Formats: sequence, C-alpha cells, structure tokens
Amino acid sequence: MPFARRLLVVLALMLVPAGARAASKHAPRGKSKAKAAAKSCPAPKDDPPPIVVAGGKVAVFSFTGDDAEPVRRQVMHLLKAKGMKVMTNLRPVDSAEQFREMSVALNLVAYVDGEVTIEGNDGSATVFVRNGATGMRTASATVAADRHQLGASLSKEIWEKIGPALSQATADAAKPRKPGREPMRINAGTPLTDADTAEAAN
Repeated sequence: MPFARRLLVVLALMLVPAGARAASKHAPRGKSKAKAAAKSCPAPKDDPPPIVVAGGKVAVFSFTGDDAEPVRRQVMHLLKAKGMKVMTNLRPVDSAEQFREMSVALNLVAYVDGEVTIEGNDGSATVFVRNGATGMRTASATVAADRHQLGASLSKEIWEKIGPALSQATADAAKPRKPGREPMRINAGTPLTDADTAEAAN
C-alpha cells in the first residue's frame, strides 16, 4: 500500500473516536433529561380526603330569622340524605365545655344552627357547624337566592361548604376522649338542726 494511502487510513482511525467523544460530551445525559421532564410536568396535587359522615349523630338547633323553618327542614333533609342521624329537640348551651359534655353524653359529633335573612324577594341563609369534640364553631357557609328558592339553592350548594367540617367532626368524635372533670363538691359542714337554729336566734 502506498505511503500516502496508509497515512489517510491512520488519520481516519484517529479522527472517528475523537468525533464520537465530542458528540458524547454535547449529548444530554439521561438524568438531565429526567430532571427537565420533571420540571416541565409538575406533580399532580393530592385529592381532598373523602367526606365520611354516615352514621354520625348531629343536633340541629332552631334557625333564627323570617321563614327560617323551611330552610332548617331542607338542611335536616340534606343531612339525613348523607347518612347522618339528626336530633331536633335540643337547645344550645352556654360554653364550649358544655357543648363538649353534651356531645359525650348524647354521642353527638356536631351541632348545626343557622340564620335566615329576607329582604323583599331576596333571601340569604347562613349555616354554622360546631365540632362536638372541641365545642367550637369550625365552619360557616352562606347562600343567597330568591326567597322562594332559598331552601332549594341551599340544599344544592351548602354541602360542599359544610361537608368537610362535618367529616372532620365525625373523625374527631371517633378518637378517644379525655375524661371530663368531676363535678365540683363543696363541704358545707354538718347540717343544722332545729335546736341549733333556735339557739342561734336567741
């Protein structure tokens, strides 16, 4: 083989590996591609937890305002449709501690009350949820509509607003609760007799 041809073959063998090495330097690595794909496709958000209230017992107090009773009945119907047990013969108490004690005594998970406002043909209703385990209000939701359609609008729109709070109240009620404080006792001494009373009067 002539010298010039052998020289060309040697140069070709030397240039091919060098070119391959240069191409490999510029090519993106697998990890880099994965990182780029992760940045371009954000992780999906976690779905909200399911609303679980079936079997929970809730007290529904009287609603305040004009035409409040039809709205209250719609709320009770909605709660029953979701699988909750409804008590309607209770009255609100004065403190969070008393609400907690009543929930333990009656096995209640939550309390619901509301207020209705009517102005001409316009109406609005606000529903409040009180957690039985804490005795505190945890949610409120207001719906406005024509006064004649207020109850129907409430039953369609209110659940997505108060359902999570009732679900949380149901879960809290299933947790072990700390025993309540014992009733306060006062030592008043020995009861007075009639003789003691007469002697004290003299």
